[in-house]
Amino acid sequence: MTFAFYLIAGAMLVLALALLLVPLVRQGRRHGRSRAIFALIVAIAVLVPLGSAGMYWLVGTPSTLGGVEPARDMTVGEAIDQLLARLKEHPDDAQAWVLLGKTYAMLKQPADARSAYDHAMKADPKNVAAMVGWAESDSLVRPDHRIAGRGFDLLQGALAIEPDSQRALWLLGIAQFQQDRYTDAAATWRKLQPLLDPDSNVAHAVSEQIAIAEKRAGAGQPDAARGNIGGNR
Repeated sequence: MTFAFYLIAGAMLVLALALLLVPLVRQGRRHGRSRAIFALIVAIAVLVPLGSAGMYWLVGTPSTLGGVEPARDMTVGEAIDQLLARLKEHPDDAQAWVLLGKTYAMLKQPADARSAYDHAMKADPKNVAAMVGWAESDSLVRPDHRIAGRGFDLLQGALAIEPDSQRALWLLGIAQFQQDRYTDAAATWRKLQPLLDPDSNVAHAVSEQIAIAEKRAGAGQPDAARGNIGGNR
């Protein structure tokens, strides 16, 4: 039973990684990325959610390998160090910077994530993932958690490049709601609705936020001046 459990767990892990990594790998190949970066992607994708203990049980013990010395698992810190070493040699690799930013975001290090996304935009000013990631990370660093100033502008710029960016639409609606621009927030979230599975929890949450925004707008609560879209009220 134990063997069957690990076999099923391994299959589930492979499927999850395939769904996560295949699109990224394909995109990387189209841009001529090296195999080294793909290895780091796999390491980070596995190590962040599972940790070294989970990897130990999935890989097995030395006895199950017939006495063969198992390879030492790479820690998240080591994976990040290797990624940073690669970026030192290739500072113009925007996708690698985005990967680093997402990793820091998963590790709840928004300041480091924001810095990584900033480097990504220097390498590729129109990188939508970096633009959206920077805006979100900046809001987590700020004491008031507002999306304002450069973050607001980046979300608008991201949507100008990729109008169907779900994350950008969601965050822009939040930013408008924070500015008491309830009519604008509801309109932005309505653009998001057709992009979502109508039966998903996310779609239900968006519908609830639209209702709240429209209720506040209908109650006569003043929207902020429409021209003030770049900073705090």
